[in-house]
Amino acid sequence: MNMRTHAHASCVQGPVRKGSPLLPVPAVVIIVVVLSLTAGLAAWGQNLETVIATITVGGLLAVELVRRTVAIFSAHRV
Repeated sequence: MNMRTHAHASCVQGPVRKGSPLLPVPAVVIIVVVLSLTAGLAAWGQNLETVIATITVGGLLAVELVRRTVAIFSAHRV
């Protein structure tokens, strides 16, 4: 993490009102992608069990991919 950047540099602002929280960009992107995939698979005619299984397996594979990528490119081995 770059210590010179502002703490809120990777956040987007939620609905504008007094005291509205900042939302982390990666979490927002993941939520939008998962909801889009779920809606797309459901609209394509897949049953609910298949949609849930596909999203679950994809999520587990993505977590492992991110872990291994971070381990490869990190300066300190985990």
